[in-house]
Amino acid sequence: MNRKCAIIGTDDRLKYLQEALSGELEPKLFSTMVWNEELESAINEFEPKIIFFPIHALKMERPFSLPETCDVVFVGKKYEEMELVCNHPNRKVYYYLEDEQWIWDNANLTAEGFINYFYLNEKQAIYDKQFIITGYGRVGKRLAFALHHLGAKVIISVRSEHQLYEAKSYGFQIETFKNVIEKQKDSTAYLINTIPSKWLINSDAACFKQVFDLASNPGCLLDSIDNRPENYVHATSLPGMFFPQDAGYLIATSVQTQLALLEGEK
Repeated sequence: MNRKCAIIGTDDRLKYLQEALSGELEPKLFSTMVWNEELESAINEFEPKIIFFPIHALKMERPFSLPETCDVVFVGKKYEEMELVCNHPNRKVYYYLEDEQWIWDNANLTAEGFINYFYLNEKQAIYDKQFIITGYGRVGKRLAFALHHLGAKVIISVRSEHQLYEAKSYGFQIETFKNVIEKQKDSTAYLINTIPSKWLINSDAACFKQVFDLASNPGCLLDSIDNRPENYVHATSLPGMFFPQDAGYLIATSVQTQLALLEGEK
């Protein structure tokens, strides 16, 4: 039975994904973020049963054309060019970023990665610092928990009344989303954004000591990227930056779990 698995991408996590899968599959890493004639030819020659695409979209220099041997595809973020691949009647498609276990485990790595990032770049202790976290999803919750236990003063600010009072029930200070800028006048708090949408006017970044935007592209700034504030950093992919081995193994666990489920369906 063909157990070849093509892994595409340049992320440091992927070599550890390859390592973790090598015990049960025959994985091969194609280190590129461009789908072109060269990559397509190499994939066709390899004849994989499984293809793992990177989290972020590949640069498309030609339309997708996957080998007939491929009947399982792992996809990160959804994008238009993948539609034909995903709609193939004889192909199973798994969006690994929607795996609930992976999401929570990756949120833990993101929180720990942020702490590492803060220490390296701010060269200050977290204890007794004030952090305003916008968003109270998985990453926001794990960040709040970690920072609180390091002695930080944590304020949660969200649009959702449900999440706002959930945060309050766990002992965090809260602030309504519409008031988070108006109430912040002394520029001593750090803002950590986890909301994946544009909401922050660039000039309002000056209300904070530093803005750490952990949301995926395009981040939270409303204005042009050319007008990016000096105290703003878009710190994405923290697990891959600081813990590529751990993060790669987490992805491998998601892949292995899904493959086991697919085998059980046969």
